[in-house]
Amino acid sequence: MQLSKDLGYVARASKVIALTNSNGMKILLSTLGASWISCILPMPNEKRDVLLGSPNMAAQMVQGVYLGATVGRVANRIANGRFSLDGRQYTLTTNQGEHCLHGGEDNFSYRVWRVTQVNQQEAIFSLTSDDGDQGFPGELQAEVRYILTDENKVIIDYRTQVSKRCPVNLTNHAYFNLAGEDSVKTALEHDLQLAATHYLPTDKNGIPTGEWRDVTDTFFDFRRKKRIGYDFLQDDDQKAAGGYDHAMIFDPELTDGEKIVASVFSPDGDVRMDIATTMPSMQIYTGNYLISVPGKSRYYTPFSGIALETQFPPDAVNHPEWGEQYNGVSQPNQVYHQKTSYQFSF
Repeated sequence: MQLSKDLGYVARASKVIALTNSNGMKILLSTLGASWISCILPMPNEKRDVLLGSPNMAAQMVQGVYLGATVGRVANRIANGRFSLDGRQYTLTTNQGEHCLHGGEDNFSYRVWRVTQVNQQEAIFSLTSDDGDQGFPGELQAEVRYILTDENKVIIDYRTQVSKRCPVNLTNHAYFNLAGEDSVKTALEHDLQLAATHYLPTDKNGIPTGEWRDVTDTFFDFRRKKRIGYDFLQDDDQKAAGGYDHAMIFDPELTDGEKIVASVFSPDGDVRMDIATTMPSMQIYTGNYLISVPGKSRYYTPFSGIALETQFPPDAVNHPEWGEQYNGVSQPNQVYHQKTSYQFSF
């Protein structure tokens, strides 16, 4: 489905939805990209927004760093904008040089999704993507459900169905700064604990080489809590990406949607965020290319926030040797269900 590129139309069609819980925690969502645009924690002395976001809808429409957006049809990169399935080669729109990033030139972050607000703590966004959209086969029906619980947990629940075999890999591209989006403290001053056993080295364009590298004795080992900036830019893999921008592979026993796979701690230790997911990997991105991005309170610069994108590994459709559980290929007329949750403690 190719929605109008006219910015005036998008502005008129876009809506903002607020969810609140009994503790006074509040999140804001937008129909543009089914985006999570604010996450406001009722701290003892302030209401702290821990999500980077645009200052207004006009800026959200033109920013190119996916602030809080649902990205797809396939998140992350597909090398050379091409893949083969069932003996047929598909050519996609490309938007990162010769590669396809986050679903192509007119990806889901630029679409106005339909929305139903179920109640003050739940909203459902839905989108239809036609057969051939951005080069992908089959019609896709997508639904993204946001739930804010009274335990200060944000649950993002994804349901998808395709009419033809096709890779499908939705994720949310929120950037977090648990010190506050207006804070001068950066992602590098946060602590991270991550139950990942391997990471995927990439070339300079972020395309995986195909190797799964054990994190043991590398600077990608966050199995014990570590300050993100401690070993920053200390190896060739980070230097090529300008920081962390790599897929981390979880122990499959932990990806049941309930067990914690990642924890992030604010610089002062007053906020903790625990993530659980059913997805097999997470792209860790330290905002290396946030260059003068207009934000709510200031211009964002490199490392202003960290994105923690739960997903299938990048370019997995072109790496069948990784196994079916990682390739993200959906079978026709089956409903697929994935979820990721973010539990806030403060």
